[in-house]
Amino acid sequence: MNTFNRAALALVAAACFASQANAATTTVLDTGKPSGGVVGALSIDAVDWMAESFTLSSKTTIDSVLTYVQSTAFDEGQGFTVALYAATSKGGALVPAINFFADQQGQLQQFSATFTGNGGWIGQSGLNWTLDAGTYFIAVETDGNGVQGLVLPTGGLSRLPGAVAYYTGGSGYDADPSVAADAFGLRVTAVSAVPEPASMALMLLGMAGVAAAAGRRRSNNDRS
Repeated sequence: MNTFNRAALALVAAACFASQANAATTTVLDTGKPSGGVVGALSIDAVDWMAESFTLSSKTTIDSVLTYVQSTAFDEGQGFTVALYAATSKGGALVPAINFFADQQGQLQQFSATFTGNGGWIGQSGLNWTLDAGTYFIAVETDGNGVQGLVLPTGGLSRLPGAVAYYTGGSGYDADPSVAADAFGLRVTAVSAVPEPASMALMLLGMAGVAAAAGRRRSNNDRS
């Protein structure tokens, strides 16, 4: 194998390695584990929901969302919903843009989760939610059917969200002025952007062409 073929292979390997490295997850928001227990925690039922905000500076693909959930009843199989909303202004503060008159009630994305074991970090990965730059809310909600004692512990967080909002029935969410006291455990991660397959193929083809052309020039020089 001549020098230029080896160089071409090295370029291809480097490009593939760079693509894999770019696929690593990054932290969007990690409040850390709350220090509080079930006593004094925030209840989640048919008319008590909570939401926290995060802000993206550029287009981002969300990979996972986990929230720290406990239960006063410790009932296995209790279900709840984790929903993504755009942020909207209400009374000069940011809240989730819920719309009970829309088919999806304003949720941009959502998934169902189930309380298991003794609780803790519960959620889902591999979400692949692609979002534009802006501010969003992650909400923990339930219709209340069969749900008993689900709570979100608070206190002692290592990082606070941008805003906290609550729902207690009625037309929508309201801003919670007690962010430090009522923030709950939330982890949101994203996947770093990687080149589209077509773009990667073109890049590799271009590098191979450059190497091949250089090889032909070297061959012609050797014959002359």
